[in-house]
Amino acid sequence: MAANDTKRPAKPGLVERARAWISTLAHEHASPRRLFAACVVGAILGSTPFFGFHLPLCIGAARLLRLNQVAVYGAANISIPPIAPFLAFACVEAGSRVLFGHGAPLTPEALRHVSPWTLAGNVFSAWVAGAPIVGGLIGVVLGLVVAQTASRAARKSTDPFEQAARETVERFAHASRYHRHYVPWKIRLDPVYRAICAELPDRVEVVELGCGLGILPLLLVALGAHRRVHGIDWDEAKVRDAQRACEGLPITIERADVRTWEPPPCDALAIVDVLHYFDVATQDAILERAAQALRPSGTLFVREGEAGNGGSRWTRTVESWAVAIGWNRSAQRPKFRPIADIVATLERSGLTCEVAPVAGKLHPGNVLVRATRPSC
Repeated sequence: MAANDTKRPAKPGLVERARAWISTLAHEHASPRRLFAACVVGAILGSTPFFGFHLPLCIGAARLLRLNQVAVYGAANISIPPIAPFLAFACVEAGSRVLFGHGAPLTPEALRHVSPWTLAGNVFSAWVAGAPIVGGLIGVVLGLVVAQTASRAARKSTDPFEQAARETVERFAHASRYHRHYVPWKIRLDPVYRAICAELPDRVEVVELGCGLGILPLLLVALGAHRRVHGIDWDEAKVRDAQRACEGLPITIERADVRTWEPPPCDALAIVDVLHYFDVATQDAILERAAQALRPSGTLFVREGEAGNGGSRWTRTVESWAVAIGWNRSAQRPKFRPIADIVATLERSGLTCEVAPVAGKLHPGNVLVRATRPSC
């Protein structure tokens, strides 16, 4: 072979070309407004009596009006067999009132005075006239739902936190099945991660006590190029999967006992849903060590359930189940205490506290305590 011969790139196969073509169809003209219009047009065409021609009609209309072909044809499928008879009757009834000023003459008495051909022509004409009315109304409702969903998806695609969440979930691809499925739902349902991530600057050293699978450390690093995080947890299985997920990142995860571990100096420290696994004296000791580790202007985040709160009763039940099945490790039943007691302990350690409700859908009644050490 000559030295200047170059290997030609392999042509994409049939499957690859088909996937690329489908992807193009699915994403073209996909703005919320055009998707709304596509649903209206598709529902109108699907309501017409031109069965067998809906697909070419949808393709032609979509190309002519520059609409998403997939959305147009998807909306046209309102005429599926279980719905088609009711849809047809509604169109004929609406069209008859428009064309003839009265409902469809389908009573036995009326049918005796109309020839079959005249009846068929009247029904067909009424069906065609009623399709834009009935199909249009259905299309508006369907279009509003689709447009709203598309708008929400577009906002998520440009949201830095959502991107960080996707990157975090991908890092658990090789984790155990339970951990792999738990991570995306935990991020989606618990607002504490977004709340803490939004508070911290880019250059910061963070410690998390009871980090579990390392979800918060991973999100913090994904959102800040110069962040370093150190997390500890007692659960060996969670630590193992967390360490694997954090490989190659400025994150250290180790197995340690939060009751005795001394946090290193840091700019921020997080204790999320951990304290209630210990008695009050141990909780206070953990909080005091955490407060001492904070540098000037550092922030301590503590998320706990408010004792006596209605939502907290449900949270206590969920936490008890989690301990009973071994998902969370604890030698005793969860013990929630008044948030005012936690605030008092932190204030005795020289911190200034703010309290805000930060509760997930499955854990109502939780609040986030934001405690800051003075700058000097």
